[in-house]
Amino acid sequence: MTSLLPREPGIDRLSAHHLHALALAVLIDRYLKVDPTPERLADLAGKVAGFADKELFPHFQVEETALFPVLRPVLDADELLDELIGHHRKMEDLVRRVAESSDDERASLLRQFGASLRRHIRMEEVELFRQIGKNLDEARREELGRNVDDAARAMGLTVHRLW
Repeated sequence: MTSLLPREPGIDRLSAHHLHALALAVLIDRYLKVDPTPERLADLAGKVAGFADKELFPHFQVEETALFPVLRPVLDADELLDELIGHHRKMEDLVRRVAESSDDERASLLRQFGASLRRHIRMEEVELFRQIGKNLDEARREELGRNVDDAARAMGLTVHRLW
């Protein structure tokens, strides 16, 4: 599992949004190792769908409307941002496929989703947030964090604080 790195002001709020997603990735791994029965996998598929609808998909929307557009003109990261958006679409598709899957394919799809989620968070935490820290001063990072918080609240997402 990726550990969240200590963050500078403003970025810490962005990083905090990833905690529940990482917990879900760990839960998926544990289910698949400990009790991959069709009943437990169906239960896990329901948990993934519920989390995706309530937190993950709104989080993607916050990133795509309140974060990425602000970053494009100030970072040289268009390829990275496009790749992250591509991850969003892939994970949305995986959640849909898990919901529609047969017992035989469910474990594989859940494994793919968990791995995609971890990879995506790692890319944001390590690559994107490092660029934000390097290229935006503290005042701009704080403003960016507030904008993300406001967009998250408007979507009904709880903003979790790390420190």
